[in-house]
Amino acid sequence: MTTVLYRVDDRLIHGQIIASWVPYTRATRIVVADNQLPGNLLQTKILRMAAPPKIRVEILSVRQAVTFMAQQRSGPGLLTIMLFVGLEEVVQAVAEGLFLTDLNLGNIHSAVGKLQIADSISLSPQEIGYLRSLQQQDVKVTIQPVPTAPALDVFTLLQSKGW
Repeated sequence: MTTVLYRVDDRLIHGQIIASWVPYTRATRIVVADNQLPGNLLQTKILRMAAPPKIRVEILSVRQAVTFMAQQRSGPGLLTIMLFVGLEEVVQAVAEGLFLTDLNLGNIHSAVGKLQIADSISLSPQEIGYLRSLQQQDVKVTIQPVPTAPALDVFTLLQSKGW
């Protein structure tokens, strides 16, 4: 299986994914890696309904998702978008053995105490720590809401904000 996009987006499967990223990447599968969702049947059902009928959706714990990705065979037409609800899950996936070179940030919601570095990206000190951990592992992290938008380097933005 070829993974065409690794993305952090707390909205998971939504319009930008379905209308922009799926056609752009020609993805045929979406794997959602989250430790809470697999136990929530209602939210799982809603996420599955958000995807077009021809897109296979797997909603797994982070550990299960890493195992699933490692066991899948490559083949023509098997293109996967892997979605994470947050940076903590990405760091866990890498610790579990996921090989990652590029990560796209789509949306990380704002909250009190977070630093807003882009329109749709706000980071807590802990999330910045997760990013630094990924940076030490040579993961390129960019912010790009849709494929037609320019990709912005997250570490350059953090540096410009004094982090």
